[in-house]
Amino acid sequence: MGTFTAQILVGHDHRNHGGIIPSHSVYLSENSRPAWILDTIDLFGDDIDKKKVRWIPTVDNMLEDAMLLIGIHVIKDEAVIKAASEFCKHDNLYDLELYDAFEKDDLKVLYELVRTTKIDYSIALTIFKESHIINQFHILDHYECRANIFTVSHINYREGFHG
Repeated sequence: MGTFTAQILVGHDHRNHGGIIPSHSVYLSENSRPAWILDTIDLFGDDIDKKKVRWIPTVDNMLEDAMLLIGIHVIKDEAVIKAASEFCKHDNLYDLELYDAFEKDDLKVLYELVRTTKIDYSIALTIFKESHIINQFHILDHYECRANIFTVSHINYREGFHG
């Protein structure tokens, strides 16, 4: 099992107090094989469908792949879902290996479609310095959403592990 090197909280801004009220989280697991894992967050006991989504991303466009995942499974934009369903070589959009599921040119079309989608959600992206996406976060400037990006500014590692 890989370590988690990034997390995206997706939710709504609080109109009076700032911050984010998260409805979903997306985790990037890396090491031998990267994976984005989308999960719903049920902080207040609402009845939310708890189906997990797991995508094996493309290495060069990992963050774009995460935004596509959010466009399909969180925003649920009809145009994005329709296009992804037409391009996808598989029957579902839940467990995918993106290299196998889509042609490279089709992914580019999908990325652009999500970029032009109005996103009424805020995104809080936390990235560890070891993450493959540490230099990809600038692509969020091309999306119609509020994005807060948190990277490492201080590290305090202890030597060894004791009991």
